[in-house]
Amino acid sequence: MLTQLKIERMRAGIKQWRLASLIGVSQAELSNYELGQRRCPADIRRKIADILSTTPEALFPEEVNQ
Repeated sequence: MLTQLKIERMRAGIKQWRLASLIGVSQAELSNYELGQRRCPADIRRKIADILSTTPEALFPEEVNQ
């Protein structure tokens, strides 16, 4: 299943390892966020959204208000 995070990352043409490096997490950790296996912390959601020029709510609709 493609999550909105993965869809937007791919649309932006950013490799997973590169985004992980930009936000300061391992590629494995970012993969967990993309697969929905781990909840992404609010500060990381904001960093990712800024890089992808969107909002945290758009990338992580399932985590809004949690």
